[in-house]
Amino acid sequence: MKIGFIGLGQMGQAMAGRLLEAGHELTVYNRSRAAAEPFRTRGAQVAAEPGQALDAEIVVTMLADDAAVEAVWITPDLVGKMPSSGIHLNMASISLKMGKRLTALHAVAGSQYVSAPVFGRPPAAAQGLLDVVAAGSEAAIARCQPLFSALGRNTFIVGAEPYQANIVKIARNFLLATVIASLGEAFALVRKSGVDPATFLSTITSTSFSAPVYKSYGRMMVDKAFAPTTFPLRLGLKDVELALEAGADTQVPMPFASLIREQHLGALASGFGEQEWAALGEYIAQSAGL
Repeated sequence: MKIGFIGLGQMGQAMAGRLLEAGHELTVYNRSRAAAEPFRTRGAQVAAEPGQALDAEIVVTMLADDAAVEAVWITPDLVGKMPSSGIHLNMASISLKMGKRLTALHAVAGSQYVSAPVFGRPPAAAQGLLDVVAAGSEAAIARCQPLFSALGRNTFIVGAEPYQANIVKIARNFLLATVIASLGEAFALVRKSGVDPATFLSTITSTSFSAPVYKSYGRMMVDKAFAPTTFPLRLGLKDVELALEAGADTQVPMPFASLIREQHLGALASGFGEQEWAALGEYIAQSAGL
């Protein structure tokens, strides 16, 4: 397929590379040209401005946040410039408010729009092992399936309104934040009584908490493996704040999210912002005097 790809951060680079390996024809754009240039030698076209990526069957956006979507996609009116036959496939994590805004803008323009944020990190993206959460019209999602197949091991269709995929991603990442925060507190609790954290991790992951998230983040905390970073703690704070914003917008009280946000702010103030999200556990341990 002929694909436009806008946004080449760590995840975007891995995803675009995977699509090239799967045989798709790509035109890539990134605000920092240096991130895009390596794709030229891999057979992709490099666009000088985002509008040049619109001549495609599907235009994927993997932009960092709402502000980037505003600057790169909305302000230049790429919604209005898209060919009627094309599909905008937004695969980034954005707020519920921005998800609804994009849904409305595309509806007014009469252009096709699918939201499909992903679960996973850059190494999983490079291997095509992401989990894709998609929402939009049945016909548009069907046209995007070759991309989902290249990028992911699972695709979950969660609704006909594109913004529904955004709220699923927000809610899932909030759950992840609760796991990381509660693991950090539990490790600090047993360590204060002299229990080896590796023994504690083995105990809980061999019994009630055998899920991969407990094993992976727990191991990072035990080994203090907070670098190199593929998902820094500051982005974890962004995810918690997206949950709080969505809760306010939909009148859902989220007291846990408020408490976890305070922990993240304390960790940022203590210099953990650029370390792996699991470093929240180290901040909690230091706060406990460990």
